[in-house]
Amino acid sequence: MWNPFIRGNAVAEAAPGRSAPPVLREPPAVVHNKIAEINRIGPTSVATFTVTELTQEQGVSMLSDLLDDLAASGATHFVLDIQNVQFMDSACLGCLVQALNRMASSGGKIALAHTATSVQSLFRLTQLDRVFPICADVMAALKAVEKRPGQDD
Repeated sequence: MWNPFIRGNAVAEAAPGRSAPPVLREPPAVVHNKIAEINRIGPTSVATFTVTELTQEQGVSMLSDLLDDLAASGATHFVLDIQNVQFMDSACLGCLVQALNRMASSGGKIALAHTATSVQSLFRLTQLDRVFPICADVMAALKAVEKRPGQDD
């Protein structure tokens, strides 16, 4: 079955006990984190959240671990598909802002996809919707983070 998240990432290796011909081995399509499934599309990591709340110290700790995992993957940009997250507190927003500030020096961006109304309201209230693109779906978020300054749609 075709998987868009594996585009061009297959690795050729010899079959066990043979020197030729090589067999294509595809890397894992999905990496699991405590709170999300992570897929890689080119220079962008897409994290699909599996939790419904990101709150207090535990939420900040788990979100921080996720963002560290995304950074360690070598991705330039992050798309956070938060379709399952119904509530996020201001401490988690601060964690996202810190991650964006670290990434900005190397031209990295973070976009959000599938935001619940309550989460979207929090971003609007804090005016962080001006900093983080909030998109209807993952494909639009991918376009938003990979768009170069001055590039039109």
